Order: sequence, then structure tokens, then C-alpha cells
Amino acid sequence: MKKILILMSFVLPLTILAQTRPMPTKANNKTITKKDVVKDKKPAPNAYMIMDVTENIPKKNVPRLSFKFQSFDVKYSNKLSQSVKDKESIIEVLNLLGQRGWELVTVENGRYFFIHRTIGRVK
Repeated sequence: MKKILILMSFVLPLTILAQTRPMPTKANNKTITKKDVVKDKKPAPNAYMIMDVTENIPKKNVPRLSFKFQSFDVKYSNKLSQSVKDKESIIEVLNLLGQRGWELVTVENGRYFFIHRTIGRVK
């Protein structure tokens, strides 16, 4: 009798705390129509670019900024790097990129994120 009471003291709380759920219903075996399938939309035809800015301090104690670009094409990134090689401030580089159609999206820890809405478009 003592064993039954000990066993019931463990089982009874578990049965009270157990949640009852209805049995899942079976699928109707219907095939999915084309209307039910969500059509994949093509991604927006935009070009994206990241500019990393690092500060190099040579022995003359004059800070020099270096700009590294990561974009949709390596050749384009190298071309941009060559064109901003002589620039000494971030504002000059941002103005140059703005003239070329790049829009600044966000800045995060020395990384500048840009979008260009017409480069990636296919006509």
C-alpha cells in the first residue's frame, strides 16, 4: 500500500499538469494548384557597394586615409580605388561617388554601404 501511495504521488501531479491536445487531422491529399504557390519575385535590380576606410599614420604623423571598395565587379572596384587614390578626405570621396550615382545607405564602424539604382538594370 505504501508503494502505491508513493507511486501515485509522482504520477498524479504529472497527469494533472499534462495538456491534452486534439489529434491532428489528416491531410485531404489535395494537390497544390499554381494559384496557391507564391511566385518568386525577382530581386530589385540594384547594385550594391561597400567602402572600407582605414587610417594610416606614417612617420610624419600626418594621417592618411585609404579606401577599399567591394562591389559587384572587381574591375569596377579597382577603377574606383584608382580614382580616389589622391583624395584626402571622406567628404571628397562621398561627393565623387554621389556624382557617379551612388547613394549612401548607412555607415557602420568605418564601413560605408552604397546603392546604385541604375547600374544593375537590364533593359
